Amino acid sequence: MKILLSADCFYPTQMGGPSNTIYWLAKALTRAGHDVTVIATSQDLPPSVPLNQWVTMDCGRVMYTHNPHFYLPLRHIWEGWQAIPSVDVVHVNSLFYPASLIWVLLSQWAGKPVIWSPHGELNPVALAIRPRLKRFILRLVKRMLTSSVHFQAASKAEAAHIRYCFGKATSVTEIQNRMELPPLVQPDETIRLTPPYLLFIGRLHPIKGIDNLIRALSASEAFRASNYSLVIAGPQTDNAYGSMLTELVKQLSLSEKVTFVGLVRGPWKETLYANARLTVLPSHAESFGNVVVESLAQGTPVIASTHTPWQQLETERAGSWVSNDPESLRKAIETFILMPPDAYQQYRQRAYKLAHRQFDVHEQIAEWEQVYQETVQRTNHTKDVATVA
Repeated sequence: MKILLSADCFYPTQMGGPSNTIYWLAKALTRAGHDVTVIATSQDLPPSVPLNQWVTMDCGRVMYTHNPHFYLPLRHIWEGWQAIPSVDVVHVNSLFYPASLIWVLLSQWAGKPVIWSPHGELNPVALAIRPRLKRFILRLVKRMLTSSVHFQAASKAEAAHIRYCFGKATSVTEIQNRMELPPLVQPDETIRLTPPYLLFIGRLHPIKGIDNLIRALSASEAFRASNYSLVIAGPQTDNAYGSMLTELVKQLSLSEKVTFVGLVRGPWKETLYANARLTVLPSHAESFGNVVVESLAQGTPVIASTHTPWQQLETERAGSWVSNDPESLRKAIETFILMPPDAYQQYRQRAYKLAHRQFDVHEQIAEWEQVYQETVQRTNHTKDVATVA
């Protein structure tokens, strides 16, 4: 099958989870024998990546387009128009990126089925950011939807958000995000930070609730009295919020207990996960949360907020799923700080097994293949009925 994917941000950029999620999906589809094409932007790419030319990668044929501005993606739209007529299905990622809407229109004009993945953009917390513009775009999208457009949601909550915005009859399939699982790193390898530490990894953005995590640790006598620290890793995508976090750490007298290490990649990131006592995801909203799987894959338990779709951490006893208010976070964190070694090792073992049992994209690629095939068949059937009529 010939599959075309649009990505506003795409590996090797690390601007957000979708940049890796789309890459892992494309790689798994390519390995499964499909003809995959990816058209992305040049957002946050290393200087060595060639622009406006096709490159062959392990995830298929890729072009990183150089555009007049990120939100004026003329080259991205043009390359999409050139590629759409020759493929079987078009997979659009992101709902509010300008090129996404135009790609959907171009696909409809070309008679091509569309899979559309919002990647959490329809969560009410996310919609509260620039709400007037987003309401306008949602009205446009609703008018665009036809039987050829099929949505993908990473969780039941995201599926509900999609149907709330576009109607109960909207075609939605729930497929959890999956990833290419990294090799297991042994926690005793040489690292640049001394355990024990707790870990947050992700964008430094208000939606991530990092300030609640800092306040939780400030209120924890067990944390303050211990030799534990907090490591915060990730790009600062909101300068005001990043500055606020730095000031908050000072105000709460935690400067010696909290370390900001910036963006981490590759083996260093995996080592950081492996040596952490615990990874904490205190977000106000997440459609999935790739960091949870990345942490579990290294055998590190996770505390995730109830605003994420990770109740499974409780049922599988691989972590905790709690409210993201400081008091709830404090109690959950102290449970793991004070946990006996044998009990903690059992959590690590269950975490590793959960990641490998359910979240290996190469082992689970058949469900994506089925969605693509069914979408193509449904669109072709609609065409046939229209022709007969």
